Amino acid sequence: MSEVKYRMLEHMTDAYVEAYGKDLSEAYANAAYALTDIIIDIESVKTELKKVIEVRGVDLLNLLYNWLETILLEMLVEQNVYREFSTQVSKEDDSWLIRAECFGERFVAEKHHPKVEVKAVTYHLMEVINEGNRYVVRFLLDL
Repeated sequence: MSEVKYRMLEHMTDAYVEAYGKDLSEAYANAAYALTDIIIDIESVKTELKKVIEVRGVDLLNLLYNWLETILLEMLVEQNVYREFSTQVSKEDDSWLIRAECFGERFVAEKHHPKVEVKAVTYHLMEVINEGNRYVVRFLLDL
């Protein structure tokens, strides 16, 4: 019933993630979903809050990094956790833009059951791959 949005790849100490999508927008949405699911029990998140987030990057890797870092900061600083991401990735002049509607709620530890602490998103092993019929994004999270 539910499609596979991401999978964990082998790594000794950190979280190495591969997320998928039929296009860039879906792949980036699934990357944010994976990040959230690694940190908390994403199934416990209700979609009571909507926030529009716009992020830019000089290229697709920089866009992915900035996007994931923004979602991580939303959790750590703003105390918002999201379960659904409606994203649109586009090229504008000399940069890339992601515009996302993020649906979730305020973080409550007793409800959302934190799993691991992600210290940072990294560029190490980061990739954005067009496989023709789908996009694959890979990224490493420093735990």
